[in-house]
Amino acid sequence: MTLIAPGAAAPDFTADASDGRSYRLSDVLLESHALLVFYPGNNTPG
Repeated sequence: MTLIAPGAAAPDFTADASDGRSYRLSDVLLESHALLVFYPGNNTPG
């Protein structure tokens, strides 16, 4: 696994949202800013 350095540009990706839609990072950035936060969720190895 390759880590992304703080402040580096994130790779483009598509994610499913709670509203049932999918969002692509590059499309979101055309209209707005985005803050990406990654954290371990439930049921992940500790």
